[in-house]
Amino acid sequence: MRAALFIAAATLAANATGASAAVVTLVNQGFETGNLTGWSTIGQVTAVGQTNVTTNNGTNYLISPHETTTAFLDSVGADVSEIEAFFGIDNGSLFAAQNTGPTANPGGNSQLTNGSAISQNFFASAGDTVSMSWNYVARDYIPYTDPSFGILVAPDGTFVIDVLASTTGPGLATGSDGISGVFSFNQLLTQDGEYKFGFAITNSGDDVLNAALFLDNQAGDCNPACNPAGSPLNPLLPTDDETPESFDFSFEVTTPSIPIFIDPVIAVGYDYIVNSGPNVASVILPNIGDGAYEIYGWGGSFFDIFLGNALAGIAFEFGPDGVDMFNVSGIEISAALDPANQVAFVTGLTFVDAGVVNVSQIPVTLFVPDPQNVPEPVTLSIFGAGLAGIGLMRRRTQRKEAFKLAA
Repeated sequence: MRAALFIAAATLAANATGASAAVVTLVNQGFETGNLTGWSTIGQVTAVGQTNVTTNNGTNYLISPHETTTAFLDSVGADVSEIEAFFGIDNGSLFAAQNTGPTANPGGNSQLTNGSAISQNFFASAGDTVSMSWNYVARDYIPYTDPSFGILVAPDGTFVIDVLASTTGPGLATGSDGISGVFSFNQLLTQDGEYKFGFAITNSGDDVLNAALFLDNQAGDCNPACNPAGSPLNPLLPTDDETPESFDFSFEVTTPSIPIFIDPVIAVGYDYIVNSGPNVASVILPNIGDGAYEIYGWGGSFFDIFLGNALAGIAFEFGPDGVDMFNVSGIEISAALDPANQVAFVTGLTFVDAGVVNVSQIPVTLFVPDPQNVPEPVTLSIFGAGLAGIGLMRRRTQRKEAFKLAA
């Protein structure tokens, strides 16, 4: 039997072990040929332009592609067993994936019935990354879960199934007739060879009121606005106050495994400190500069314990107990962030437990006498710069805002 890793979260958490990687470009990844060239499908999958989706209670969502075309998966047309055979994964794997974690759905209306799927095979090397943007719409109501999945089958036949979204969780819980908003399914590849990468959408408990999944190479849009506070396209922002110490965020974590994205407006390096609440389980960093970072832990006096390398968009795991503070280093000075850009360094955090969290994201700056004459490549390495005797100036601006995020 093939080994499987089931992750019930909105974004797959994978520990990044290398700092150099290529981003895989799939054939017709944005579906801009106007069709599904390069992709294999089962069930009802179409290439569409701007599309209206109406849910059971009459809510209408207008889904717009990143450019002109997106893939639209409707949860109808193929039995779940046929979808599993389509991916070459074990019978029952999709049900098992959504039957894990604190929001597991062990039976009844969570029994998966039918749906559709899309996949593409490609060759890649260990250390490469692959990703797609997705947006899920639940036409049905609770207790019908209607989950969606991201799936990666490795060259040796092992596979990863990530529950993206459903009405109740696992994955991002939309509630009845809800919408997830735009997220990315990102994968760090650990083997050389041929992979199968794809997505599935299913009904549960019945075969009506189909769920919908939209795929694109980059984030599209939706109307009414469907990206909730704390999502990648709508990160939690701090607000100004009179204490120039740090960027502070206070919010309630209701589903620890779903990333909450925060942004401190401007910085060239960061310390992250949990002032109160559960520890950080993983961090997801944005694609700034070369998209490669070093993660350091607190050694008692400095952030001088090297924890590993991280890649943009791939969650870096801190272990089962998490951490209450860490540092992100390795940002090029030449990639200095625009102070007017309110999404300058959007960071995703997951937590080891639920609870009210207060976390500080402290920007770290390095004085550069002539910023126009910086040799390439130049990176800001907090620990390395300290050893070299380079003076670091920490600029901290106190900002606070409170949020409560719905499960």
